[in-house]
Amino acid sequence: MSSIFLVNWLPLVTGVLWSLILGMIWYSPKVFFRTWQKAVGLTDEMMKEGSPGRSMAFGLLANSFSVYGLGVLIGVLGAENPVAGALFGAFIGLIIVTASEINNGSFRMTKPVVYLIDGGYRTLMMAGAGALFGLWQ
Repeated sequence: MSSIFLVNWLPLVTGVLWSLILGMIWYSPKVFFRTWQKAVGLTDEMMKEGSPGRSMAFGLLANSFSVYGLGVLIGVLGAENPVAGALFGAFIGLIIVTASEINNGSFRMTKPVVYLIDGGYRTLMMAGAGALFGLWQ
């Protein structure tokens, strides 16, 4: 395997932990959960019927891939400090991830507030992970 795909494990692990902590706060009932829940059309009953454990596991896996991919990009393109890493992560979160969510959501008739909530989370999550990679470059 080429060394291009190797990343520093410390910012990778802390970046994934950051994504979990941020997600717990961002999507908590005191922050954006109720607004998000209403906008996507999920009732409390529907939430109870689902599998929160499975959803969390898939979210953790997806965030792990996102943070790893960001680490690879930062390793190739460079981010010499936390600010540069955060800006790079925010750029990726906004221009690639959020734009992709908007593209897909537009065909599902997703409400704009969902883009703001989900895109805000993704952008901030990637900015934080980028800062960690910039810190431990």
